[in-house]
Amino acid sequence: MLNQKKLKRIKKIFNQSGFAVLKYFVSQKLIDEMKNDTLKLSKKTFIKNKLVDIHHLKSGQLSSVHNILSYIPKYKKFATLTGLNKVFQEIFGPHSKRWGNLSYFYKAKKVGIETKPHQDNAYFNLNPCQVFTCWRPTNTVTKKNSAMYYYPGSQKEGLFSHNLQGNLGASLSISQKKINKIKKKYKKRYIEMEKGDCIIHSPLVVHGSESNKSNINRGSFNFSIKSKQANVDVAAMNDHKKRLTLYLKKKKGKN
Repeated sequence: MLNQKKLKRIKKIFNQSGFAVLKYFVSQKLIDEMKNDTLKLSKKTFIKNKLVDIHHLKSGQLSSVHNILSYIPKYKKFATLTGLNKVFQEIFGPHSKRWGNLSYFYKAKKVGIETKPHQDNAYFNLNPCQVFTCWRPTNTVTKKNSAMYYYPGSQKEGLFSHNLQGNLGASLSISQKKINKIKKKYKKRYIEMEKGDCIIHSPLVVHGSESNKSNINRGSFNFSIKSKQANVDVAAMNDHKKRLTLYLKKKKGKN
């Protein structure tokens, strides 16, 4: 039950650390429904932009699916269905109903790839940064099977420059030189979670996840929403899209 006291506590933790863990927040039934719908989508031929919207490993296994709301619009109501809109309202005020993002990441056992340290606003290009992402696993996640890690407080540093040196589905990353500096100031924290838990995180907090070398698969969804006041920097976004297209063509051998 989200009462005012709990909402204020979540806001305080979020503002201090750049993220907050919400236990037992999303129904397992909804998670299973979203997973099943997404896996069905990934097998269909009507994904329009296969360069950007779906990625596979060299083995052929699914790695990630993006821009899911364009294909399954009913999940635009995710914030309302879960009560996430109340949390957002407490932190930033009313959220925009015209902007949202939903992605699925699958890290298959033994071969699931790393998501290098980054900040979400390098992708979003929003100003002001009144946005958060809700990350939720589709199964139990521990450090062994690629739990998310954060550098609590790192959102206070502002946006770092990013390079296209990540992996398919998570192309942007902060340079190792800057990460070494972040490590000296902020302590890395791994967040182990159960199915139904979720993390809300700032678009400026530095985070990532390591490759999955365990014998347990790991799946997760990202759902991002922004405030009505947050505007997209169109020039920066267009520049990012151009560079991303070239990067993906090179990675997928489509030059």
